Amino acid sequence: MARGADVIIIGGGIIGVACAYALTRAGVRRVVLVERGELGREASRAAAGMLAPQAEAESLGPFLDLCLAARDRYRTLEGELRDATGEDIEYCNWGLLYLVDPAEHEAARGRARWQREAGLRVEEISGQALRSLEPLLNPEIGGALLFPDEAHVRPCAVVRALTAGARERGAQVFEKVEAVDFIIGEDRLRGVRAGGETILADSIVACAGPWTGRLLDLVGHGLPTEPVRGQIVRARFDRPPLTHLVWGPRGYLVPRLNGELLIGATVERAGFDATPTLGGVAGLCEAARAMAPGLMAAPFDKAWAGLRPRLPDGLPAIGRFADIPNLYVATGHYRNGILLGPLTGELIADLVVGKEPPLSMEPFSPDRFAR
Repeated sequence: MARGADVIIIGGGIIGVACAYALTRAGVRRVVLVERGELGREASRAAAGMLAPQAEAESLGPFLDLCLAARDRYRTLEGELRDATGEDIEYCNWGLLYLVDPAEHEAARGRARWQREAGLRVEEISGQALRSLEPLLNPEIGGALLFPDEAHVRPCAVVRALTAGARERGAQVFEKVEAVDFIIGEDRLRGVRAGGETILADSIVACAGPWTGRLLDLVGHGLPTEPVRGQIVRARFDRPPLTHLVWGPRGYLVPRLNGELLIGATVERAGFDATPTLGGVAGLCEAARAMAPGLMAAPFDKAWAGLRPRLPDGLPAIGRFADIPNLYVATGHYRNGILLGPLTGELIADLVVGKEPPLSMEPFSPDRFAR
């Protein structure tokens, strides 16, 4: 027998559960999400949870606009999810210190200048002021840029809260159910075969991370998603050792409320192998030593890795293919999946219900690779 749905979502990382949450919030009644493993166990689990578009940005443009809007959305999402689900996503707007290598001083000043001209908050911090803010940082660091509006969250809590919110509004969420094929009609998709069932639907959202390209091969669209391995190391303290996110030339430091400190993250082309390596862990520890030598006495807790989906131009694919009007795609978020997840879900929901999204979607169209 066939199960019926208004929308089927394939993939249960932060993008998939955000789509489910946003669709149900937009009034879509029958939402079904299928995840071949466990919810949030791939790239979402491996993420540090930084909401740091200014630290990532090299210039103005549509992608920075998207990331800034996504960061802004978290300011209201925190309370919204707590009220709806009781889940605390640990939203911490502690700001970010972008450490400046002396050789990069002029480039950093240029970055600060164009961001200020764009209306973004950024401060130039001297070495002495930097050590007043974060005494554990290496005294040889000459200065930093302070981005006071950058923040971070706990990714697993965000996934849990979005899932709970979607289920509360009636979404059906299935783990360990793999989508193996599409049911293809003359001009649109009719549904999905998953878990030994046929699920018919009006619309389908493909958001399976780096596996999305393989999934879309089934309908003749070879979206070139590439897995990029990112390793992270975790240390434990009795209380947070830092009061800011710290971004250095070779890595970053993310303190959490419970005293955990994350050190990330490698960028490796290792295929679909998500195994941490001794080399990756050693490199991250050396990056931490360069930023804050005093941290090296902390107890080592854990190392893990995830596969982040990257597209050739570094931009996500959010939208639909012109020749399959009911197939929506949300993938390629690479290093910004946690940041962009909730907003991506809302953009997909807007498209599905026929509402004009608040941002131009043209730069992120999955059809740009077909062209």
